Amino acid sequence: MNRARAFAAILLLATAAPLLAAKKQETATPCEQNFSVDGSFGAGKVYATEADVPGVAYLPALHRVRDKIAEQGLDIVAVQEKNGYIRAANPVKGGAGGTANAPLRVYVKPLEAGGVNVSLQFTIAGGQMASKKTVMGYMCEIVGAAEGPAAAAAAE
Repeated sequence: MNRARAFAAILLLATAAPLLAAKKQETATPCEQNFSVDGSFGAGKVYATEADVPGVAYLPALHRVRDKIAEQGLDIVAVQEKNGYIRAANPVKGGAGGTANAPLRVYVKPLEAGGVNVSLQFTIAGGQMASKKTVMGYMCEIVGAAEGPAAAAAAE
């Protein structure tokens, strides 16, 4: 009898696991779903994502994205309003006291149907480490900033 219950519990877990994984995917934002990491520890890594943000005007969205990047502590290197390009740098200190920059490149492009698409690439050099979850969190905050304060308040 105990064997039958143990088997039933294992069977229940085996059938529930895919459902739980599917539920987790459903709650992921487009930014999280589109997030990718390419490269290796030795060669360096590129973290990337993109997402559409409907119902926002281009220039205010670009400025909110720029402001969020600065708020996160990155140095804004360039903002090109004409083509929606933002270049920023994350100062990184080396083990021997040296410094380097981990660049962030952001494009905010207007969509024909209204709103914008925000795409980001963050690059770290070989030998540097960054948590995938942490980088994704910061990048998706930047995408979310394009929505503006009214959308952020509605989400809470």
